[in-house]
Amino acid sequence: MKKTKLLLAALAVWGATHTQLANAAEETTTKAGTTTAAPTDATGVTTTTAPKPPSYFLTYSYYKYDLQGTNAADTRIYKFDASTVDLHMVTATWLYSPKWTLFAFVPYIKNMVETIYEPTPAGANVKTRDYTEGLGDIRLMGMTPLVADGTNLLLADISVTLPTGSVNEYFTSVPSQRAAYNMQLGSGTPDLILGTTYSYTVSKLENSARAQATVRGGRNENGWALGNELVLGVGSRYHFTKYFEAGVAGNYKARDAVQGRDDKYELHNNYGSASDPSFDPAIHGDGHQYYHAPQINWDTEIVAKVTSPSFYGVNAALEGGVSFYRDAINKDDIRLDMPYWASASVTGSF
Repeated sequence: MKKTKLLLAALAVWGATHTQLANAAEETTTKAGTTTAAPTDATGVTTTTAPKPPSYFLTYSYYKYDLQGTNAADTRIYKFDASTVDLHMVTATWLYSPKWTLFAFVPYIKNMVETIYEPTPAGANVKTRDYTEGLGDIRLMGMTPLVADGTNLLLADISVTLPTGSVNEYFTSVPSQRAAYNMQLGSGTPDLILGTTYSYTVSKLENSARAQATVRGGRNENGWALGNELVLGVGSRYHFTKYFEAGVAGNYKARDAVQGRDDKYELHNNYGSASDPSFDPAIHGDGHQYYHAPQINWDTEIVAKVTSPSFYGVNAALEGGVSFYRDAINKDDIRLDMPYWASASVTGSF
C-alpha cells in the first residue's frame, strides 16, 4: 500500500502563477498598447518619437518547497517524514491589448516523499522514498482588468490546462505500483480555471485578495479525476524601496474527493487482518481513504521579495516565505507541513 498527501505541487504552481499575475497586472494597465507622443517644433513637426513599451515577457522561475510530516494517519498505516517539491516554471506573457494579457505557463516538477509504514511500537516502521519527475500540465490564460483607477485594481482571468503531465508514474520503491494521485505530474484532464484578483494600493502599502476555482474536465485515461478545487489568498505587502517589499499572506485550499479509482494504485483498501499472526489491531483500515473525501489546507506566512534593477531589459528576483501558522482537515487527520519556501526568477522583455 502506498499513500501520499497533497504535496502542494498544485499550490506551488498556483503560487508561481499568482506572483507573475501580480507583476503583469501593472504592465497590463499602464503599458499595453500605449505610445507616448514626442514634443513638436513650431511647425508642428514631431522631432523625436518615444520608444514603444515592451509587449512580450519571458520568465524563468525556480520554486523550492520543503515539507515535513508531523503525525501519523488515524489508521496508523502510515505517516510522512520529509518531502520536497522542486518546480521549474517558464512563463510567456503577451500584453495583447490594453484590455487583455495572455499567458502560457509551462511547469517542470520533481516530487519526493518519504513514507513510514506502520509507525507504531509494534509496527514494521519501514521507511521508503519515492520520486516522480517531468513536465506538468501546461496552462493557458487570458486576464483582463475590470477596474483600474490607480488605487483599486480588479482583474478577472480564465484559463485552460492541457493534460501534458503524466498520470502513469510509478513508485520508485515499488515499481509495479502506480504512484499516488498527487504524486502524478498532472490531472490527466483538460481543466477550466476561473479567477479574480483585487488589490488596493495606498502609497507604498499594497493589499490584495484572490479567488480561484478549478473545474475538472471529466475522467482521465486511468478512470479517475482529481476533485474540483477552490483556492483563496489574501496578503498585505509594504514596498520599502523600489527593489524590496515584505509583508504577510494567508492561503486556503479546498479540494473535493477524487472521482473514481486507479486500480494500479489502490491495492490495499482493507489493510490489516485479524487472521494475520502479526496483526496489530491499532493498524487497520483503508489506506487510500484520504483521497476519497474532501481535503482542506491553510497557512499564514511572512513573505519578502528582492528585485534587481533592469539591465538591458532583464531583471532578477528572489522571494520567499516563512509560515507561522498552518493546519489541515482531511479524513486521515494527517499533516504534512511546509515551514518555508523560496524562489528565484529571471525576466526578460522585448
